[in-house]
Amino acid sequence: MAPQSPKRQRRKEARPAEIMAAGLDIFAERGFAAARLEDVAERAGVSKATIYLYFESKADLFAAIVRDIATPRFEEMEALLSAYDGPSAVLLDFVIAKFREIATDTQLPSLAKIILSEAKNFPEIRDFYRDQVILRGFTSLGRIIERGIARGEFRTCNVNAAVQAIVFPILLNTIARNTFGKLPQFDPDGFFTAHAEFVRRGLAAEREV
Repeated sequence: MAPQSPKRQRRKEARPAEIMAAGLDIFAERGFAAARLEDVAERAGVSKATIYLYFESKADLFAAIVRDIATPRFEEMEALLSAYDGPSAVLLDFVIAKFREIATDTQLPSLAKIILSEAKNFPEIRDFYRDQVILRGFTSLGRIIERGIARGEFRTCNVNAAVQAIVFPILLNTIARNTFGKLPQFDPDGFFTAHAEFVRRGLAAEREV
């Protein structure tokens, strides 16, 4: 068999990314149940059989898309948490800024909306999103809060409850923007600025007078 040309080889290597990009568009447009691999294949310009060379199922494709968007950002957070030796408030600001990036600069919120509407019928994608996105974010925030408490920078508090108080308003704002449109009441600039300030003030250690 003749060796593949470099151009053909590059095309083959790019196919998983092209399929995921097409899948992301189809899932965002139609939801999980209504999305068909035939439609993904047509959007990507490949055959349905080609998709099965890289992804075992529609759920596997969905999981790969979530992983492709979320994993690099969480790895960046986790690397900074392990290496940084400065104030915990700076780490907290960084993580909230990273959550903002995910919420405003990626299509992950569209996938989260799918999870909310179809979780009962597709528990496998619900559980994957929960473990790889929600709980992974929870873990990073929990580490920062525990670190701040140990260093005397944050007040003693229920860490799990504090993490939820940080994450759930972000989820609600994101869902509202993806459900009701780009209204000024849901403006992410104002929301994330105010939310970060509330979080810093709420966690700040009490100073003796």
